[in-house]
Amino acid sequence: MNFLSNLFSGRRWSFETSSFWLLIATVVFSVVAFVPLASVPLSYTKVAVLALMTVATFISYVLARLTRGNIVTPPLALIGAIWLVPLAYGISTIFSSAPMAVSVFGKLFETDTFGFMILAGVLGTLSAFIVRRIDQHSSFLRAGAWLAGGVLVAQTIILVVGTTTKFINPASSIMGSFGDFTIFVGLGVVMSLIAMRFMPLSKRTQTILGVTIVAELIFLIIANSAFTWILVGVTALGVFVESVMRRISRGGSEESIEIDTEEGSLEMYSSEEEISVESDSSQNGIGIPLLVLAVSIFFVIGGSSVASMFDSALHVNIASVRPSWKSTINVGRNTYKNNTVFGSGPNTFGQQWLKFRNASVNKTQFWNADFNKGIGTIPTSFVTTGVVGMVAWLVFLGLFLFIGLRALILRESDNETIRGVAVVVFVGASYLLLQLIFNIPGAVLVALTFVLIGVFASTLRYFEPREQFGISFAQSPRAGFAIVFVLTLLLLASIGSAYVVVERYVAQVNLAHAGQALSTGNLDVADKATTQSLLFVSSDSAYRMEAVIGMNRIVRLLQSTSTKPTSGTYKKLQTVVSRSVAVASEATKLNPNNYKNWYVLGNVYELVVPLKVSGVYKKAISAYKKAEELNPTSAVIPFTMAQLAIANKSYKDAETYLHKAVALKPDYTQAIFTLSQLDV
Repeated sequence: MNFLSNLFSGRRWSFETSSFWLLIATVVFSVVAFVPLASVPLSYTKVAVLALMTVATFISYVLARLTRGNIVTPPLALIGAIWLVPLAYGISTIFSSAPMAVSVFGKLFETDTFGFMILAGVLGTLSAFIVRRIDQHSSFLRAGAWLAGGVLVAQTIILVVGTTTKFINPASSIMGSFGDFTIFVGLGVVMSLIAMRFMPLSKRTQTILGVTIVAELIFLIIANSAFTWILVGVTALGVFVESVMRRISRGGSEESIEIDTEEGSLEMYSSEEEISVESDSSQNGIGIPLLVLAVSIFFVIGGSSVASMFDSALHVNIASVRPSWKSTINVGRNTYKNNTVFGSGPNTFGQQWLKFRNASVNKTQFWNADFNKGIGTIPTSFVTTGVVGMVAWLVFLGLFLFIGLRALILRESDNETIRGVAVVVFVGASYLLLQLIFNIPGAVLVALTFVLIGVFASTLRYFEPREQFGISFAQSPRAGFAIVFVLTLLLLASIGSAYVVVERYVAQVNLAHAGQALSTGNLDVADKATTQSLLFVSSDSAYRMEAVIGMNRIVRLLQSTSTKPTSGTYKKLQTVVSRSVAVASEATKLNPNNYKNWYVLGNVYELVVPLKVSGVYKKAISAYKKAEELNPTSAVIPFTMAQLAIANKSYKDAETYLHKAVALKPDYTQAIFTLSQLDV
């Protein structure tokens, strides 16, 4: 309740305090935000909330600085390191061959885009600048604890309702996915263990954290993520060893005092009492880490059967599929042959995967899956941003570890609370950075990584030598004018950014609504929603949706007549075909590197082939061949060309395409059956 009382205390409200609470709200609302509508994608909603709340926080911070007339910063080395990654993304965006809209925005600021990395950098910097006072550092961790508890309660409700009814999938999560929830729960365990060991907490708080850790372990058992278990186990091992060594050290010093003293029995009793109290405290500090360590070791070594039993009982099916290390490295190696320095461009791993994936993938059940990320977020970035991005990430990680470990090991802080906060957020940020290397966390967790790094940078001002830098506008008029001018420009830019976020979010919501309407056969609603999407953002995905809607209209017109189309039907057909070709062609212009755009263009032409329109067959084959260049190991594309050739009575071409499809996927049943029919 202290957290809530602090929030609604009588302290005078200002832009200074509002920026802090807006920062807290940014993290909280982005985690819990969801719209209970199937037509509103959860991931888009979270990114939109994250971006808009960040803009609001930034505006409040700028107004606070303008009204106070100064800027106070912590040591800037780590903050500068944060911006190395967005800088690398910007350079790659400019000099790579990827379309600018794809690399900057994507659909809605995917984590591998330049836009999202700018957002993450701003969040990290704001965290370092805004969280200044010791009470704010404590409030930040309290808010995190309340958030973790709320997410646990919400997930428990989802699990119970999903298990007992059919209203909701028990594996769904307000975090966006159960995988993200698992990473978040692991973060909660790690930070709670460190807080219990290094922060001055009351008995009540320690008990609450202990109960929370047990609840989080139950969810980790359900998810049974090996890598998360390893990170949690290593943290528990470190805390356990440190607790034991400190207990031994303190016990040994007290014992030597008891032996050396020559005082009476009263002092001897006092010393023994102190040893007893310390021993009890150490036992409490050892218990929870030992429990977490034991459970982690059990499930890392071979607790999969127990986890499977939990999943079966709760009807939870958690599947996470992504390319392996070998596949990711292979894609990167082939990408570097032509794009070594700047990579293929931010947000383009998917197209590189299709170009360079091994054909052996066709023998798996994921043969027709398009992967937009590699084995991890950071390895994916190595592919898309090239050597520039790789160097930026490595330098950033190296500086974070160097600055952090040097401060925590070699430097002193005269405040126990701030030192505890520094250890907690440093370990939490390290945990998330490792997850970024070996996993694919969602946008909220990536942003949270930068927030924790920023808060840790803020704590460095309290370590020796105590450094923070201040600039007063009044004392230096020239510098003050320049700073005020820059802050004003940034303020205007943030307002413009908010508009961009809103329009792209509305566009994606309309596009999702169009897809839902199309799946039910309501073409008019789908067409209207797609048109609304294009009014906000001209994207290749929206134009591709328009083309698919047009194809459905063509099929309906052809099915409406069993003989040769009448003049009225032919005119309608001609209008729809022209429109469909136009929008599909526009999609290929906006993003010529997406094979789906060319494939849909080929689909449009293919529908017209039976009408014997001159030149249509060649145009369809040309579009399919372009799609095949971008996705050379796909067995679907040559099979589609075979069907087109059969419709055009080009049987020899059809046989060639079918043999190619079967060579790419030997168990392609449809292609084998069609080939046998063709032989007959």
